[in-house]
Amino acid sequence: MLRRTVAAMLVARRCVSLAAKHRVVVVGGTHGNEYTGVWLEKALRDKADTLVGNPAAVEANRRFLDEDLNRCFLRSKLDAPPTTVEAKRAREVDAALGPKGSPDAADLVIDLHTTTANMGVTMICDAWCPFALRAAVYVKQQLDDQLLLGQDVKIMYNDEKDKENAPYLASVGKAGLQIEVGPTPQGVVRWDVVDATKRALDAVLDLWHKECRGECVSLPEEIDVYSVAEGFTKLSWPVDEDGFPAAVPHESIQDRDWSTLKKGDPLWRDRAGETVPYDGSFGDEIVPIFVNEGGYYYASSGRGIGVAQKRRAQLGITPTHRTRGTRWGPPC
Repeated sequence: MLRRTVAAMLVARRCVSLAAKHRVVVVGGTHGNEYTGVWLEKALRDKADTLVGNPAAVEANRRFLDEDLNRCFLRSKLDAPPTTVEAKRAREVDAALGPKGSPDAADLVIDLHTTTANMGVTMICDAWCPFALRAAVYVKQQLDDQLLLGQDVKIMYNDEKDKENAPYLASVGKAGLQIEVGPTPQGVVRWDVVDATKRALDAVLDLWHKECRGECVSLPEEIDVYSVAEGFTKLSWPVDEDGFPAAVPHESIQDRDWSTLKKGDPLWRDRAGETVPYDGSFGDEIVPIFVNEGGYYYASSGRGIGVAQKRRAQLGITPTHRTRGTRWGPPC
């Protein structure tokens, strides 16, 4: 009994020290008019390591000033001389949280976002980060029965396997993921959206700490994800000579993110009110996401409606692990 007690104490000490040396950073305001993340950064700054992604854009209540900060973390862009407000800020963020790809980088970066589209709670993870997918699955396990914002949790899975090619702020960390919640207007704080975001964030942190402590966590062997191609393909807006939309999403797909769209189905309405069908350019059947996202009116963010494919993703967990739980830690 004494040996077991001593052993347990040693394990506990090891887990505490292991967790203590891990740096987890919560980021809000990467897009300056997404105020939920800014709200939570302010609420958490006395309790956690937090960062405002783009303070100048937050002050101006704009998505960005010159270009989308969340597209500025490609290795090639970080290495190039900065010529915009956001390129300069990307270097500052990389210095504070990274450098990207270095042993000194934050262990986990969680970037909080909102959308004007009817996406519900969406966990965005990249193929380069195994923890992100595990966290997304864990969040789904914990929150699905709550039907936050009237939906179950969705998992958007970027097929990018090379972190250096990932343009997102979260890629600065050794592990990183994004939490996207909507719908909500830009420049507005809604309690239901704040609450849903905080619940998802808490679940991610809960899994992180469990893995750091070496606890067993039961996760499924595979899960449904909505896979997007490297670079996040979009159905491009028809635009006029001024770059302004010449068509809007058809009412049959408005607010119906995650629904299936087939070749020949209505996609746009032009200025004459005529229906423009989906031409099948990304396959006979796709899943539109970020339908009428306000940020995707900008060329810098990539104009259009996101294109996803629903598929099964493997977590690399055996049936034995699924029933007994999997001891991962530490996550990084």
